[in-house]
Amino acid sequence: MNKQYKIHPVFMIILLLIFMPYSAMAKPLYQLHVEQAEISDQDLKKSLKQVKKHKKIKIIDNLPVPPFHKRTTQQTTQKQPFCLTCHLALPHRNDERSRTFMNMHSRYIACETCHFRPETVTMTHRWLAYDGIDAGNVLSPRRTLGNIVEKPPETEQKHKAQFKKQVPLAPQPGARISPFYENIPVLLFKETPFAQKIKMEWKDASENQRADIKARLHAPLKKKGPACNKCHGKNKTLLDLKTLGATPAQLKIIQSNTIVRFFERFKKKDDRIRINKLLQ
Repeated sequence: MNKQYKIHPVFMIILLLIFMPYSAMAKPLYQLHVEQAEISDQDLKKSLKQVKKHKKIKIIDNLPVPPFHKRTTQQTTQKQPFCLTCHLALPHRNDERSRTFMNMHSRYIACETCHFRPETVTMTHRWLAYDGIDAGNVLSPRRTLGNIVEKPPETEQKHKAQFKKQVPLAPQPGARISPFYENIPVLLFKETPFAQKIKMEWKDASENQRADIKARLHAPLKKKGPACNKCHGKNKTLLDLKTLGATPAQLKIIQSNTIVRFFERFKKKDDRIRINKLLQ
């Protein structure tokens, strides 16, 4: 005769905690902030104005006259961030002076790294795969800390090194520097249940409802990203570049970036500086 055994409820909970994926146990921090956001009447009014003003961008191909500058097709990754549900892959458009350089950053830095910076929370930053077999997973830095040995090159070697192909900082193509909180990525991808839920709500929503959705999604975000020297500086930087795998040589290049020094010369929005002064 077979005996039936009952599993104690406490033991059952322990088993569930062991075998349940960690990502299912906690929500991404950005999602939590959206769900807990308190929207003021002023923010809602501003959001409604933006919703009414918005026009979908339509890219026209097969023009009768071929364009002088033809942009190649934007490469996409296997994992698409939630931001791209509404925003373009090259999202920075307003500042004509710096938008090209800002859009270049979007290839290797997650949107939330710059625009989600809650003051009461301390986050870490790691490489997150957006593409390849590791898509959605954390990547180890390209170089293991402690094993980096660099000798200052001689004059001739230094001259030749200028033309040597540099090894990229990113551990693989499509990787992004992303914020983490309690070992969980802060950001969301398009296929996550919350992102899909928002997409469906937006589809059937009225203008007022869309304004509310937009206001809540943007409430935890900062419209303006950090100043260039917050990453391209030596003191109290946003990113720990050494932990992200930067060698001493790469660290020096990032901290003393010529473009950053060039932009620091602009004190007012209407300042004009000639490009031939870029290297001064």
